[in-house]
Parts: sequence; structure tokens; C-alpha cells
Amino acid sequence: MDWSQPQGILRRGMTLERDGYRFYTQIAERASSERGKEMFLDLAAQEAEHLHLLLAEYQALEAGQGWLSYEEAMAVELDFDPAGPDLPGEEPPDPLPVFTPDRHVSLAGDIAALKYGLETEQISRDFYARGAEETDDPHARGAYQFLVHQEERHYRLLQSTHEYLNQHQTWWDDEEYPFFIG
Repeated sequence: MDWSQPQGILRRGMTLERDGYRFYTQIAERASSERGKEMFLDLAAQEAEHLHLLLAEYQALEAGQGWLSYEEAMAVELDFDPAGPDLPGEEPPDPLPVFTPDRHVSLAGDIAALKYGLETEQISRDFYARGAEETDDPHARGAYQFLVHQEERHYRLLQSTHEYLNQHQTWWDDEEYPFFIG
């Protein structure tokens, strides 16, 4: 597989989103607060949506249909388990430094998990931004830009949460909570 071509980029993105889903569901199980758990599960659900988008685009390209609009891609019926999907193609031979065995993190603490999440969202954002810059197809650019925007939103949420936890040593109170989820 040529990892610089659209299917290679999409396949690498699928790996990122699958692993992101796994990461957020794992830390949700270990979160010290129900509010933290809810936030991490929401992020996991968004990673599953991103995986759906990438799978639909990949299938369309493989079928010779070209790139789909975001709406068309999300309307494609797919039945997959985001934690262990049967992804098309091969696993990337040189995974991005997001969820690799050499990247150790302690998930024991919420703050450590948030810091790890910040790093991974930045790597994912940069990956999709490169894809948007390197394509001439408007639907491909739209898909990548959508993902860039999503990763930036995740980063801001994690950053705000990290700062709040560091300052207050607790998850949000009733007044702060809507700010973070809204």
C-alpha cells in the first residue's frame, strides 16, 4: 500500500481513530469522577464517528466512486465495532507516534490521561491538516478539514479540563460543567 496515496492516508487515519476510541473508553473506565467518565465516553463516540467517515470514504474510493461529501459518507450504512473493527488494507508499517508500544503513559491519573490525550489530538490534527494541504479533491479536503476541526475541538476540551483539574484538583462543579460540555 502506498501510504502517501488517499487510501493509505485514510487507512492510517482509521488506525488513529480506532486507537483513539480504545484509549478514551479505557480512561473512561478509570476516571475518578462520573463527569470525567462522561467526557471521555463522549470523545470515544466522536472517534467512532470519525472512523465511520474514513471507512465510508475508503470504501467509496476502492469502489471507484471517488470521494463522498461528508453527508454522503455519514449516510453510508456500516456495521462495525469501533474498538475492534475489521479494517480494510494492512496496518501501517510505521505507526504515527500516537498509540505505539514505545509511548508509555500512566492511565492511573486523570491528569496524566488528559496530558496524553492532548499530545495525541495534536498529532492527529497535524496528520489530517497535511492531508488537506496535499489534496486537490474538494471532497477529500472537506473530509480532512472536518477532522482537523474535530481534533482541535477535542484538544481545546482536554486542555480546558487539564487546566481546571490542575487548578482545582477536582472535576467541574455544577456551574463549570456546562462550559466544558457545551
